[in-house]
Amino acid sequence: MNDHERGKQMVEETMLERLLEPISFVTGRTLTEEGADGFARVEGSPDFVVGFDGRPFGIELAEVRDVSDSVAYYGEALRLACKKSESYERRGLFANPIGLVMYADDPPLFEIRNELEAIGAQMDFEQLGFAEVWAVDFSDAYFSHRDPRRPADLFCFKPRTTFGFHRIGQHDRKPFG
Repeated sequence: MNDHERGKQMVEETMLERLLEPISFVTGRTLTEEGADGFARVEGSPDFVVGFDGRPFGIELAEVRDVSDSVAYYGEALRLACKKSESYERRGLFANPIGLVMYADDPPLFEIRNELEAIGAQMDFEQLGFAEVWAVDFSDAYFSHRDPRRPADLFCFKPRTTFGFHRIGQHDRKPFG
C-alpha cells in the first residue's frame, strides 16, 4: 500500500467514526461489535463492515466532487450511486445489506436541503441495490472542525422511511442540551 492509499484509508476511517453515531441515531439502530462476521467481501468492497443490531452492514464511501448547487449535487450523487450499484450488482455483492455514504466539502447540505428534498421526491435511488443511500456533510460552514460535539449533517436518499435532511442537535449544533 503506497502513501496515497494509506492516507485515503485513514481519512475514510475518520469519516466512518464520525458518521456511524448520527446514522445510528436517525435510524434507531444500535451499533454493535457483533455482526461483521460472515459478510461476503470482494477485494475491499464495501469499504467497511459494521454491526447494526448484531447484523452485518456494509458501508461504501464515495466523494461527490465539483458541484456548486443542489441540482449538480443531486445529479452527481445519482451518477455515483448508479455506477457503484451497477458494479456491486455485477459482482454479486448485494447478498448482505450495504449502504452507500457520499460526502462532499461543498455545498453544505444545510444550504441545499430543501432543494434536495424536492428533487429527491422523484425516488431515483429506490431502484438501486443499496439498502440505504446517504449524503453526509462534515463541512466547516456552520461548525468548527475542532469541536468534539460536531455531528455530521445527513441527507437520506433511501430508504423512504428516513428520506430527507437530518441534523443532530439544535440549530447551534449542541447535540447534548
